[in-house]
Amino acid sequence: MTSYRPLDAEALRACLGARNTLAARLGGAPADWVLREVSDGNLNTVFLVEGPTGALCCKQSLPHVRVDPDWKMPLDRTDFEARYMRAVSPFVGHLMPEFHAFDAELHLLVMEGLTHHRVLRTALADGTAAAGFSARIGEYVGRTAFHTSWRGRPFEAVMKNVARFARNTTLTRITVDLVLTDPCVPDCPRNRPLSPDLDETVAALQSDSTLRDAVSRLQERFLCCPQALLHGDLHTGSVMVHGDDVRVIDGEFALMGPIGFDCGLYLGNLLLHACARPERREWMQDEIALFWRSLEHLYRDLWDENPQAGDVGALLSPESRRSAQAATLRAIRRDSAGFAGLELIRRTIGYAQVADYALTPDRVAEAEARRRALALGRTLILGATMDEAVEACFQ
Repeated sequence: MTSYRPLDAEALRACLGARNTLAARLGGAPADWVLREVSDGNLNTVFLVEGPTGALCCKQSLPHVRVDPDWKMPLDRTDFEARYMRAVSPFVGHLMPEFHAFDAELHLLVMEGLTHHRVLRTALADGTAAAGFSARIGEYVGRTAFHTSWRGRPFEAVMKNVARFARNTTLTRITVDLVLTDPCVPDCPRNRPLSPDLDETVAALQSDSTLRDAVSRLQERFLCCPQALLHGDLHTGSVMVHGDDVRVIDGEFALMGPIGFDCGLYLGNLLLHACARPERREWMQDEIALFWRSLEHLYRDLWDENPQAGDVGALLSPESRRSAQAATLRAIRRDSAGFAGLELIRRTIGYAQVADYALTPDRVAEAEARRRALALGRTLILGATMDEAVEACFQ
């Protein structure tokens, strides 16, 4: 493979055909392969390639945002996703696609093709998602949170991840701007509120000094608390499901940060779905409870089984360790609530919104769903637990 160039279907076919290992996974001759572009996100080009004996997913960075060619971007986005997959795959196994190859010159990532899976957000929208998927996501976060942390690894191993992902500044800047800052800024050109329906609500939100102070504390947590290696963009659009088989994809926003950030983004998207479809509120609350049960049970077990795996906590007695576990999990829940609140607000009035609101029957219902999400987000950011916030905002 030569220097970088954006690949169309035929160029990708030739590239894969020149890689014996990848060609063997697909089987047959390159002419037999079926290539489909399935690009769905804002940033990259994605192809599914199916052959007689297997399937691959091929993801390539573009020199700009895919949906906005004027927004220029560095090409190393897939580099960080490849690093992330390599870093966490030993711990999560079947909960993410199998990594196959990465071409650094083409910025081309090749992984297992999930041809029978569907994006969780889409499966929720059409009602085909099998209940209980959040238990697998809780397991995923629990495993990555412990095994990439200062408790689960010697500090030398953690520092390697700090160094590897510290350069992921472009995508981290997107998070800082689009998630943690822009929604609170009046007249920010990247925001997309439902106008004029929400003008008064958004103006009140953006002039709320108490809220801005609380968001500033969350900004500090995000940037100054490298607890573990995060996925960085964990939501219902970055999860694939097929029956009870659940896979996490799209780890290009990976960075070291607070564990509650990944939790909050995921749970915030479940709450968004409940805002758009209030009749599914209890289902989403059940999924949130499953997520926490799975994560907390696994995190405690991993810590108990590996009490001296890392340099933090290695001196604790069993009794002190239990106390430390309880305090740690309380802090993760507290962070999660705040970050879930930020996700609710930014997905409602910010740049990258969600399709869930299209599930409402009309504009009046959509505006009400968005108001509910903004109120729920504010309540969570200001310190309410998820149960308290949901009860207050769904009365």
